[in-house]
Amino acid sequence: MTNTSLRDVRETAGLTQAELASRAGVSRQLVGAVEAGRHQPRVDAALALAAVLGVEVTALFGPEAVPVDIVSGSRPSDQSLVRAGRVGDRTVTAPVRVGPDGWDIADGMVEAGRLTSFGRRRPGLVVAGCEPGLEVLERILRESGSGAVSASSSSAAARAALAAGRVHAAVVHGPEHEPFPTVEGVEVDRFGVARWRVGLAGPPDAASGWWREALSGRVPVVQREQGAGVQRTYEQAAGAESGAVAGPLVSTHLEAARRAVLTGMPAVTIEPAALAVGALFHSLDVHEAQMWVTREWLGDRPVREALEVIAGRRFQRRLEAVGGYDLLGCGTRVA
Repeated sequence: MTNTSLRDVRETAGLTQAELASRAGVSRQLVGAVEAGRHQPRVDAALALAAVLGVEVTALFGPEAVPVDIVSGSRPSDQSLVRAGRVGDRTVTAPVRVGPDGWDIADGMVEAGRLTSFGRRRPGLVVAGCEPGLEVLERILRESGSGAVSASSSSAAARAALAAGRVHAAVVHGPEHEPFPTVEGVEVDRFGVARWRVGLAGPPDAASGWWREALSGRVPVVQREQGAGVQRTYEQAAGAESGAVAGPLVSTHLEAARRAVLTGMPAVTIEPAALAVGALFHSLDVHEAQMWVTREWLGDRPVREALEVIAGRRFQRRLEAVGGYDLLGCGTRVA
Protein backbone atom coordinates (compact mmCIF):
# COMPACT_ATOMS: atom_id res chain seq x y z
CA MET A 1 0.00 0.00 0.00
CA THR A 2 0.99 3.61 -0.36
CA ASN A 3 0.76 5.99 2.56
CA THR A 4 -2.62 7.18 1.30
CA SER A 5 -3.97 3.77 2.37
CA LEU A 6 -3.46 4.78 6.00
CA ARG A 7 -6.57 6.91 5.65
CA ASP A 8 -8.60 3.95 4.28
CA VAL A 9 -7.55 1.69 7.16
CA ARG A 10 -8.14 4.41 9.76
CA GLU A 11 -11.62 5.19 8.45
CA THR A 12 -12.51 1.50 8.25
CA ALA A 13 -11.53 1.30 11.94
CA GLY A 14 -13.85 4.22 12.67
CA LEU A 15 -11.14 6.53 14.00
CA THR A 16 -10.51 10.22 13.38
CA GLN A 17 -7.00 11.47 12.74
CA ALA A 18 -6.90 12.89 16.28
CA GLU A 19 -8.06 9.60 17.84
CA LEU A 20 -5.50 7.57 15.91
CA ALA A 21 -2.74 10.03 16.80
CA SER A 22 -3.65 9.97 20.50
CA ARG A 23 -3.68 6.17 20.69
CA ALA A 24 -0.40 5.86 18.76
CA GLY A 25 1.35 8.61 20.75
CA VAL A 26 2.05 10.81 17.71
CA SER A 27 0.75 14.20 16.59
CA ARG A 28 -2.40 14.67 14.53
CA GLN A 29 -0.29 16.72 12.10
CA LEU A 30 1.96 13.71 11.51
CA VAL A 31 -1.04 11.50 10.72
CA GLY A 32 -2.35 14.13 8.30
CA ALA A 33 1.02 14.46 6.59
CA VAL A 34 1.41 10.70 6.23
CA GLU A 35 -2.09 10.33 4.75
CA ALA A 36 -1.39 13.14 2.29
CA GLY A 37 1.82 11.42 1.21
CA ARG A 38 3.98 14.31 2.39
CA HIS A 39 5.82 12.45 5.13
CA GLN A 40 7.25 8.99 5.77
CA PRO A 41 7.08 8.23 9.51
CA ARG A 42 10.03 7.00 11.55
CA VAL A 43 10.11 3.30 12.33
CA ASP A 44 8.78 3.75 15.88
CA ALA A 45 5.87 5.92 14.72
CA ALA A 46 5.05 3.53 11.88
CA LEU A 47 5.01 0.56 14.26
CA ALA A 48 2.75 2.45 16.68
CA LEU A 49 0.25 3.41 13.97
CA ALA A 50 0.12 -0.14 12.62
CA ALA A 51 -0.34 -1.59 16.12
CA VAL A 52 -3.32 0.67 16.86
CA LEU A 53 -4.94 -0.27 13.54
CA GLY A 54 -4.20 -3.98 13.97
CA VAL A 55 -2.30 -4.42 10.70
CA GLU A 56 1.25 -5.27 9.70
CA VAL A 57 3.48 -2.23 9.33
CA THR A 58 4.51 -3.36 5.84
CA ALA A 59 0.84 -3.30 4.78
CA LEU A 60 0.67 0.41 5.63
CA PHE A 61 4.06 1.63 4.54
CA GLY A 62 5.35 -0.89 2.05
CA PRO A 63 5.64 -0.12 -1.65
CA GLU A 64 2.47 0.23 -3.72
CA ALA A 65 1.50 -3.04 -5.35
CA VAL A 66 1.46 -2.92 -9.13
CA PRO A 67 -2.19 -2.59 -10.15
CA VAL A 68 -3.76 -5.47 -12.05
CA ASP A 69 -6.94 -5.69 -14.09
CA ILE A 70 -9.76 -7.37 -12.15
CA VAL A 71 -10.83 -9.71 -14.94
CA SER A 72 -7.64 -10.52 -16.83
CA GLY A 73 -5.07 -10.18 -14.04
CA SER A 74 -2.79 -8.31 -16.44
CA ARG A 75 -1.31 -4.86 -15.91
CA PRO A 76 -3.46 -2.03 -17.26
CA SER A 77 -1.87 -0.10 -20.10
CA ASP A 78 -0.05 3.12 -19.32
CA GLN A 79 -2.10 6.32 -19.49
CA SER A 80 -5.34 4.35 -19.12
CA LEU A 81 -8.07 5.79 -16.91
CA VAL A 82 -9.39 3.27 -14.40
CA ARG A 83 -11.76 2.68 -11.54
CA ALA A 84 -9.70 1.29 -8.68
CA GLY A 85 -10.24 -0.78 -5.56
CA ARG A 86 -8.38 -2.92 -3.08
CA VAL A 87 -8.77 -6.59 -2.24
CA GLY A 88 -6.58 -7.29 0.75
CA ASP A 89 -3.19 -5.81 -0.11
CA ARG A 90 -3.80 -5.85 -3.87
CA THR A 91 -4.66 -2.85 -6.01
CA VAL A 92 -7.11 -3.89 -8.71
CA THR A 93 -8.62 -1.88 -11.54
CA ALA A 94 -11.41 -1.90 -14.11
CA PRO A 95 -11.50 0.26 -17.24
CA VAL A 96 -13.49 3.46 -17.23
CA ARG A 97 -16.68 2.73 -19.16
CA VAL A 98 -17.54 4.88 -22.16
CA GLY A 99 -21.04 4.71 -23.57
CA PRO A 100 -24.13 6.59 -24.73
CA ASP A 101 -24.82 7.77 -21.18
CA GLY A 102 -21.40 9.39 -20.79
CA TRP A 103 -18.21 8.44 -19.00
CA ASP A 104 -17.46 6.96 -15.61
CA ILE A 105 -15.70 9.05 -13.03
CA ALA A 106 -12.12 7.76 -13.02
CA ASP A 107 -10.37 6.99 -9.74
CA GLY A 108 -6.94 7.39 -11.27
CA MET A 109 -4.55 6.86 -14.16
CA VAL A 110 -1.93 4.19 -14.66
CA GLU A 111 1.46 5.80 -15.14
CA ALA A 112 4.73 3.90 -15.51
CA GLY A 113 3.01 0.75 -14.28
CA ARG A 114 1.64 2.30 -11.10
CA LEU A 115 -1.64 3.89 -10.14
CA THR A 116 -1.79 7.64 -9.70
CA SER A 117 -4.94 8.38 -7.69
CA PHE A 118 -7.01 11.45 -8.53
CA GLY A 119 -8.25 11.80 -4.98
CA ARG A 120 -9.41 10.04 -1.90
CA ARG A 121 -10.36 6.40 -2.37
CA ARG A 122 -12.62 4.77 0.19
CA PRO A 123 -12.75 1.00 0.77
CA GLY A 124 -15.46 -0.70 -1.24
CA LEU A 125 -16.73 -3.95 -2.70
CA VAL A 126 -14.83 -5.28 -5.72
CA VAL A 127 -17.03 -7.63 -7.76
CA ALA A 128 -16.94 -9.20 -11.22
CA GLY A 129 -19.70 -10.85 -13.18
CA CYS A 130 -22.06 -10.70 -16.14
CA GLU A 131 -25.14 -9.24 -14.46
CA PRO A 132 -25.85 -5.74 -15.87
CA GLY A 133 -27.31 -4.75 -12.50
CA LEU A 134 -23.80 -4.67 -11.04
CA GLU A 135 -23.43 -1.18 -12.51
CA VAL A 136 -26.52 -0.16 -10.53
CA LEU A 137 -25.01 -1.69 -7.39
CA GLU A 138 -21.74 0.20 -7.92
CA ARG A 139 -23.54 3.52 -8.42
CA ILE A 140 -25.69 3.12 -5.31
CA LEU A 141 -22.65 2.22 -3.20
CA ARG A 142 -20.58 5.08 -4.60
CA GLU A 143 -23.37 7.56 -3.87
CA SER A 144 -23.12 6.48 -0.22
CA GLY A 145 -19.35 7.17 -0.17
CA SER A 146 -18.08 3.65 -0.88
CA GLY A 147 -15.29 2.98 -3.36
CA ALA A 148 -17.10 0.06 -4.99
CA VAL A 149 -15.89 -1.25 -8.35
CA SER A 150 -17.75 -3.66 -10.64
CA ALA A 151 -16.15 -5.35 -13.63
CA SER A 152 -18.08 -6.97 -16.48
CA SER A 153 -17.02 -10.53 -17.27
CA SER A 154 -18.32 -13.97 -18.07
CA SER A 155 -19.19 -16.32 -15.21
CA ALA A 156 -16.03 -18.33 -15.90
CA ALA A 157 -13.84 -15.21 -15.78
CA ALA A 158 -15.57 -14.05 -12.58
CA ARG A 159 -14.87 -17.40 -10.91
CA ALA A 160 -11.24 -17.19 -12.02
CA ALA A 161 -10.92 -13.68 -10.54
CA LEU A 162 -12.41 -14.96 -7.28
CA ALA A 163 -9.96 -17.87 -7.18
CA ALA A 164 -7.04 -15.50 -7.84
CA GLY A 165 -8.07 -13.11 -5.06
CA ARG A 166 -8.73 -10.14 -7.35
CA VAL A 167 -12.33 -9.66 -6.15
CA HIS A 168 -14.30 -9.94 -2.95
CA ALA A 169 -17.26 -11.43 -4.81
CA ALA A 170 -18.31 -12.88 -8.17
CA VAL A 171 -21.73 -12.96 -9.78
CA VAL A 172 -22.19 -16.17 -11.75
CA HIS A 173 -25.15 -17.76 -13.44
CA GLY A 174 -26.22 -21.04 -14.94
CA PRO A 175 -29.29 -23.16 -15.70
CA GLU A 176 -31.47 -23.42 -12.62
CA HIS A 177 -31.83 -27.17 -13.16
CA GLU A 178 -28.05 -27.81 -13.09
CA PRO A 179 -25.59 -27.65 -10.17
CA PHE A 180 -23.18 -24.73 -10.11
CA PRO A 181 -19.47 -25.43 -10.55
CA THR A 182 -17.17 -24.82 -7.61
CA VAL A 183 -14.14 -22.57 -7.12
CA GLU A 184 -11.27 -24.79 -6.07
CA GLY A 185 -9.45 -23.70 -2.95
CA VAL A 186 -11.86 -20.88 -2.08
CA GLU A 187 -14.59 -21.03 0.55
CA VAL A 188 -17.58 -18.97 -0.52
CA ASP A 189 -21.01 -18.07 0.77
CA ARG A 190 -23.69 -17.75 -1.90
CA PHE A 191 -26.44 -15.15 -2.10
CA GLY A 192 -29.35 -15.05 -4.52
CA VAL A 193 -29.46 -12.25 -7.08
CA ALA A 194 -32.08 -13.06 -9.73
CA ARG A 195 -33.49 -15.46 -12.25
CA TRP A 196 -33.85 -14.48 -15.88
CA ARG A 197 -34.39 -16.09 -19.25
CA VAL A 198 -31.42 -16.48 -21.58
CA GLY A 199 -31.66 -16.75 -25.32
CA LEU A 200 -31.55 -14.66 -28.47
CA ALA A 201 -32.21 -10.97 -29.06
CA GLY A 202 -33.36 -9.77 -32.47
CA PRO A 203 -34.00 -6.39 -34.08
CA PRO A 204 -37.49 -4.96 -33.50
CA ASP A 205 -38.42 -5.39 -37.18
CA ALA A 206 -37.19 -8.99 -37.51
CA ALA A 207 -39.29 -11.33 -39.64
CA SER A 208 -41.30 -14.11 -38.09
CA GLY A 209 -39.11 -17.08 -37.19
CA TRP A 210 -35.93 -15.00 -37.04
CA TRP A 211 -34.68 -17.05 -34.10
CA ARG A 212 -34.93 -20.32 -36.07
CA GLU A 213 -32.48 -18.88 -38.60
CA ALA A 214 -30.17 -17.97 -35.73
CA LEU A 215 -30.15 -21.56 -34.48
CA SER A 216 -29.80 -23.07 -37.95
CA GLY A 217 -26.26 -21.90 -38.62
CA ARG A 218 -27.29 -20.09 -41.81
CA VAL A 219 -26.89 -16.54 -40.48
CA PRO A 220 -24.19 -14.87 -38.35
CA VAL A 221 -25.00 -14.48 -34.66
CA VAL A 222 -23.47 -12.05 -32.16
CA GLN A 223 -21.97 -14.33 -29.54
CA ARG A 224 -20.23 -14.35 -26.15
CA GLU A 225 -16.85 -15.83 -25.32
CA GLN A 226 -16.36 -19.44 -24.32
CA GLY A 227 -17.14 -19.83 -20.61
CA ALA A 228 -20.13 -17.53 -20.70
CA GLY A 229 -23.26 -19.29 -19.46
CA VAL A 230 -25.45 -17.85 -22.23
CA GLN A 231 -22.99 -19.01 -24.90
CA ARG A 232 -23.14 -22.58 -23.65
CA THR A 233 -26.94 -22.48 -23.67
CA TYR A 234 -26.95 -21.15 -27.23
CA GLU A 235 -24.52 -23.81 -28.46
CA GLN A 236 -26.58 -26.57 -26.84
CA ALA A 237 -29.75 -25.23 -28.47
CA ALA A 238 -28.11 -24.84 -31.89
CA GLY A 239 -26.72 -28.37 -31.77
CA ALA A 240 -23.51 -29.74 -33.16
CA GLU A 241 -25.05 -30.23 -36.63
CA SER A 242 -25.33 -26.47 -37.19
CA GLY A 243 -21.55 -26.10 -37.31
CA ALA A 244 -19.57 -22.99 -36.45
CA VAL A 245 -21.50 -19.77 -36.94
CA ALA A 246 -19.51 -16.71 -37.93
CA GLY A 247 -20.33 -13.64 -35.86
CA PRO A 248 -18.73 -11.00 -33.68
CA LEU A 249 -17.80 -11.72 -30.07
CA VAL A 250 -18.87 -9.18 -27.43
CA SER A 251 -18.11 -8.94 -23.73
CA THR A 252 -21.47 -8.13 -22.10
CA HIS A 253 -25.16 -8.99 -22.33
CA LEU A 254 -26.09 -5.37 -22.96
CA GLU A 255 -23.55 -4.94 -25.76
CA ALA A 256 -24.91 -8.07 -27.45
CA ALA A 257 -28.49 -6.80 -27.30
CA ARG A 258 -27.46 -3.39 -28.66
CA ARG A 259 -25.64 -5.07 -31.56
CA ALA A 260 -28.85 -6.91 -32.43
CA VAL A 261 -30.77 -3.62 -32.69
CA LEU A 262 -28.01 -1.73 -34.54
CA THR A 263 -26.89 -4.42 -37.00
CA GLY A 264 -29.95 -6.63 -37.41
CA MET A 265 -27.96 -9.72 -36.39
CA PRO A 266 -29.45 -12.04 -33.75
CA ALA A 267 -27.46 -11.96 -30.51
CA VAL A 268 -26.89 -14.27 -27.56
CA THR A 269 -27.99 -12.45 -24.41
CA ILE A 270 -30.48 -12.33 -21.52
CA GLU A 271 -34.04 -11.03 -21.51
CA PRO A 272 -33.44 -7.96 -19.28
CA ALA A 273 -30.74 -6.71 -21.68
CA ALA A 274 -33.02 -7.22 -24.68
CA LEU A 275 -35.87 -5.37 -22.98
CA ALA A 276 -33.56 -2.51 -22.00
CA VAL A 277 -32.75 -1.71 -25.65
CA GLY A 278 -36.12 -2.55 -27.23
CA ALA A 279 -35.03 -5.77 -28.92
CA LEU A 280 -37.15 -8.84 -29.59
CA PHE A 281 -36.33 -11.85 -27.43
CA HIS A 282 -36.63 -15.61 -27.81
CA SER A 283 -36.03 -17.70 -24.69
CA LEU A 284 -33.85 -20.81 -24.69
CA ASP A 285 -33.58 -21.52 -20.94
CA VAL A 286 -33.89 -19.98 -17.46
CA HIS A 287 -30.74 -19.18 -15.51
CA GLU A 288 -30.19 -18.42 -11.86
CA ALA A 289 -27.67 -15.72 -10.91
CA GLN A 290 -25.87 -15.81 -7.56
CA MET A 291 -23.29 -13.65 -5.84
CA TRP A 292 -20.45 -15.70 -4.39
CA VAL A 293 -18.55 -13.94 -1.61
CA THR A 294 -15.19 -15.23 -0.40
CA ARG A 295 -15.85 -16.19 3.22
CA GLU A 296 -12.85 -14.30 4.60
CA TRP A 297 -14.36 -10.99 3.40
CA LEU A 298 -17.88 -11.50 4.77
CA GLY A 299 -17.15 -9.56 7.95
CA ASP A 300 -15.76 -6.52 6.12
CA ARG A 301 -17.96 -3.43 6.17
CA PRO A 302 -17.89 -2.81 2.39
CA VAL A 303 -19.11 -6.35 1.75
CA ARG A 304 -21.84 -6.10 4.37
CA GLU A 305 -23.00 -2.79 2.92
CA ALA A 306 -23.17 -4.28 -0.57
CA LEU A 307 -25.26 -7.24 0.58
CA GLU A 308 -27.64 -4.84 2.35
CA VAL A 309 -28.06 -2.87 -0.89
CA ILE A 310 -28.78 -6.02 -2.90
CA ALA A 311 -31.45 -7.04 -0.41
CA GLY A 312 -32.95 -3.52 -0.39
CA ARG A 313 -35.84 -2.06 -2.33
CA ARG A 314 -33.88 0.67 -4.13
CA PHE A 315 -31.67 -1.82 -5.97
CA GLN A 316 -34.50 -4.27 -6.63
CA ARG A 317 -36.96 -1.65 -7.88
CA ARG A 318 -34.36 -0.41 -10.34
CA LEU A 319 -34.04 -3.92 -11.80
CA GLU A 320 -37.81 -4.40 -11.78
CA ALA A 321 -38.15 -1.25 -13.88
CA VAL A 322 -36.02 -2.85 -16.61
CA GLY A 323 -38.16 -5.99 -16.70
CA GLY A 324 -37.30 -9.65 -17.16
CA TYR A 325 -36.10 -10.15 -13.59
CA ASP A 326 -37.42 -12.66 -11.08
CA LEU A 327 -36.04 -11.25 -7.82
CA LEU A 328 -37.49 -13.76 -5.38
CA GLY A 329 -34.74 -14.42 -2.85
CA CYS A 330 -32.55 -11.52 -4.01
CA GLY A 331 -29.95 -10.83 -1.33
CA THR A 332 -30.73 -13.91 0.76
CA ARG A 333 -28.20 -16.61 1.54
CA VAL A 334 -28.48 -19.72 -0.63
CA ALA A 335 -28.49 -22.95 1.35
